[in-house]
Amino acid sequence: MPATKTRDLEAILNRLRERKMRVTKNRERVIGALLTAEKPLNAEQIRERGDLDLVTVYRNVEAFEQAGVLQRIPLENGTQIFELTAPDEHYHHLVCRECHQAERLDVCVGEEMRKVAKANGYSHIAHVLEVYGLCRECVEDNA
Repeated sequence: MPATKTRDLEAILNRLRERKMRVTKNRERVIGALLTAEKPLNAEQIRERGDLDLVTVYRNVEAFEQAGVLQRIPLENGTQIFELTAPDEHYHHLVCRECHQAERLDVCVGEEMRKVAKANGYSHIAHVLEVYGLCRECVEDNA
């Protein structure tokens, strides 16, 4: 496993332990499926890669999200894909409408949006920003 993936794994496992969450074989399988993937995965893909049932996948995805080490990426069709993140970090993405490849963006307008929301009387603010289009490979495949 590359050094960055090993650091990511250790940070995730440490976060789970900090939150008094057991590190079970099933949780290790979900983490392994996501860490070794080239792109974010949907629940069925995690199930297949981890040799798990869907209930176990969804239960663990929810737990990882609450622990702040997993991010849901909504797709335009209402489904979602998942990726592991460093503890308490979040990302925005360019998401391909066809193959669902998701590339992280190095930009976040969250603080600006938080100020606007607070100025309008909102509290407990969160945000989601994803940009959808067709990736280069899908455009070439459809040409």
